[in-house]
Amino acid sequence: MVRLQLLLDRTEAEALSRWAAAELRDPRDQIRLVLRQELERRGLLQSTEDVADGQDVSSQADREGTDGA
Repeated sequence: MVRLQLLLDRTEAEALSRWAAAELRDPRDQIRLVLRQELERRGLLQSTEDVADGQDVSSQADREGTDGA
């Protein structure tokens, strides 16, 4: 695992803490979740659901069911 330092201003940190508490998570876990979801949405990281299902998600076209033509 790689360590990454994230600098937030006070209002951002407080908002993150409230959001994480509302979802019963530690703020660090909330950041990991949000980052992972955004990377998956942009096609930069394989979906954890696809990995669990054993699916190959090699390209955006494959996920969208298009042939790229």
